[in-house]
Amino acid sequence: MSDKKQKSIDKGKEQTTAEIVEGIHKVEDFFNKNKNFLIYGIGGLLLIIIIYFGYTEFIMKPKNIEALEYMYVPQNNFEKDSFRLALKGSGVLEPGFESIANDYSSTPSGRLANFYAGVCCLKLGEYSEAIDYFTKFKSDDEILAPRALANIGNCYVELGELENAVKYFERAARKKDNSLTPSYLMKATIVYEKLQKYDPALALYEEIKYKYPQSSEARTIDKYIERAKTLASK
Repeated sequence: MSDKKQKSIDKGKEQTTAEIVEGIHKVEDFFNKNKNFLIYGIGGLLLIIIIYFGYTEFIMKPKNIEALEYMYVPQNNFEKDSFRLALKGSGVLEPGFESIANDYSSTPSGRLANFYAGVCCLKLGEYSEAIDYFTKFKSDDEILAPRALANIGNCYVELGELENAVKYFERAARKKDNSLTPSYLMKATIVYEKLQKYDPALALYEEIKYKYPQSSEARTIDKYIERAKTLASK
């Protein structure tokens, strides 16, 4: 290797070393100028993490377990179609979904109690109350989240508010794409036809046919498509 090339390499190494040293000095200078801010900032962040962890582990988890234990009796009554008893409970030691939803609203079990309470009210014909419970039920569950929206649609049908009903059936269909989606679309078409809105009904019938050809709803969908076309053309 020539002396000239060796000198060039040595010079490059020296320059790189100088840049690293300069970078270290800049970091040290920044820390010295802002050390109080950094110390308090990191300390504050750690405090937030500790508080969140403590709240989750020592408050939320035990509270959710307690709510889950209370859910057993009303769920048993629910399965026996004792909807009033499941909703209201039979005292402090055996609360119903209503009390669990109110007292444990921040827990997963408490949120689930809203769904059950909504179904109870729907079965009991208390449609406005059912809507309130279903609206409070917040979940990304693939099955329950759309079903809650569809149940709100069912309530609005019972209340004679068809415009609201069809909105919720469509929202249920768009919430999560699953095996129940065609049934929600079908509910929407029925309401559209009651409203004499045949074009949107036809669009949903065709969506069922082409997007969900294996569904039970698609087996007889052609006759609905033809009927909607006839009615839409009048």
